[in-house]
Amino acid sequence: MEYFITGIDTDIGKTFITKGLALAYENTGKKVGVFKPLQSGAIKTENGFLAPDLEAIKEVSKTINTKCSYLLEGEVSPALAARLAGIKIDIEKIKADFKEFSSQNEITLVEGAGGILAPATDNMLCADLIKALNIPIIIVTVPFLGRLNHTLLTIHYAKTMNIPIKGIIINKIPSNTDDLATKNFINELEMYTDVPIIGKINELNKKDTNIISSEFTKAVSL
Repeated sequence: MEYFITGIDTDIGKTFITKGLALAYENTGKKVGVFKPLQSGAIKTENGFLAPDLEAIKEVSKTINTKCSYLLEGEVSPALAARLAGIKIDIEKIKADFKEFSSQNEITLVEGAGGILAPATDNMLCADLIKALNIPIIIVTVPFLGRLNHTLLTIHYAKTMNIPIKGIIINKIPSNTDDLATKNFINELEMYTDVPIIGKINELNKKDTNIISSEFTKAVSL
């Protein structure tokens, strides 16, 4: 089973959601892997580069497999990061890496970079990468003002590309709020799309592995 974790924007918690799902799946006894095709913003060390999104996985589990095809510097899109580094991203390499890596796991989660229309290469968007890997997506969103629009646009574009959607996970739900947009987000989203909400994740202690695993198991339809 493979899913591509995409978001409606940057900084909405894709890495946290990927980590939570990976932990929850692992706790069901499954062999889990997390694949990051393109990592910009890579961490430079004396021994080479590290993928921060995969390091977040390693912090909570030593038994979840991880792999990255391209490690790139710069807090920019993978396409721009590769161009600035003089690197040509080979989609066939990514596909081969994914096929080989996925064969080692019962569950493989693929974490994207930015939103579905983020540039992946000079001639491909993340949506094109998803199509090339041929797996369904899980859309990560947040319940704040303006994000209903972003969520519906992401759904619409995925459907126009015939990308199957497993469902939506709503992240960063506050425990208490008077904000009207936030309070009504879920009802509004369900009014305008038939894509199921498969997870509702409250603000959590992101350092407590037991809480993360427990809450994801309860809050997400695995």
